[in-house]
Amino acid sequence: MSVKRPATTAELCDIVKQARAAKQGIYPIGGMTTLDVGLPPLKPGVAVDTTKLNQVIDYPARDMTITVQAGITIAALQAVLAKEGQSLPIDVATPELATLGGAIALNQCGPRRFGYGTLRDYVIGISFVTDDGAEVKAGGRVVKNVAGYDLMKLQIGAVGTLGVVSQVTLKVKPKPEASAAVVFGCDASAIGAVLDLLHNSPSRPVAVELLNVAAWRATGMNPKVASEWVFAVGFEEKTATVAWQRSTLLDELKTTAVTGVTEVADGLKLWAAITALQLRHESQFIGKSSVLPSKVAEAITKPTSGLVHVHALTGVIWQHGERNVDGAVIRRSPGSKKGLPVWGKPTPDWELMRHVKKTLDPDNVFNPGRLFGDL
Repeated sequence: MSVKRPATTAELCDIVKQARAAKQGIYPIGGMTTLDVGLPPLKPGVAVDTTKLNQVIDYPARDMTITVQAGITIAALQAVLAKEGQSLPIDVATPELATLGGAIALNQCGPRRFGYGTLRDYVIGISFVTDDGAEVKAGGRVVKNVAGYDLMKLQIGAVGTLGVVSQVTLKVKPKPEASAAVVFGCDASAIGAVLDLLHNSPSRPVAVELLNVAAWRATGMNPKVASEWVFAVGFEEKTATVAWQRSTLLDELKTTAVTGVTEVADGLKLWAAITALQLRHESQFIGKSSVLPSKVAEAITKPTSGLVHVHALTGVIWQHGERNVDGAVIRRSPGSKKGLPVWGKPTPDWELMRHVKKTLDPDNVFNPGRLFGDL
């Protein structure tokens, strides 16, 4: 498979036109951090490295929006925003390599999705190259946009199967004055009660993570917790507000069966370490499943081996091991994925997504096979 690195959108459009004419596939690779996601390619083609498409197009900081090319890395984007005291509050593994376009293709997120949502909540405009080599646009550059259909949402989480994202407009947030976390341990029998407390707490955290002790040790973070399970609860706000939130939660925890309550000053470092587990090299199998938040305690206390880390109040469960977990979306698996239920149990909207793919990409140019296997 040849690799091409377009430096302009026009070059990208030409590459797509040529690939379609030659009946080849287009495989966007960006920072190459999640190439093991999905099913194997169906046909030969061209790998398109988008990392040269990394320019800031427009940044009206007072409007709290930014327009950038999709090949910019998450770390570079955050550095630009930080100069104006702003940030994109989305956790993405290996941000120094991961591109914005790749993160959007998988709708990536991490611990702070509980307080801030996912990339779907921040993309307000998008441009992408279609199968005929034309760049089209959806959305706009203002936060309140009611013009036309919300076509940009089709690209978010589409695994690069509906076009190559070339440019994105995002709404951003002020960078919080303070970020901190409270870490504590508990036994499996106490998880349900602790989750109820956190759900009803007036402290309103932005992240509530639950890790088994193996996963906590894999983060390399302190403190060393001896309990079976570890909670990490994070706050981001004004300095005075974070101080109140921490003290409120610490008082509430006095009534629960938790141990080793410790405060972590650098919450961002903690969330980065937990997010990095999504791409942990040592794990042969990584699966991701979703349950109702009320079912988290029941779901994770079933016997399992390996690492388990959970976005506890959104019901997203990550499991690592040497074998597949029934019903999970398979992010990584040893050997061939052919014939495996990579995307978990089929859902009623699956056929609708197949129809969208056939309509927008009838010649199956973009990432052929990666999402559906036979398309």
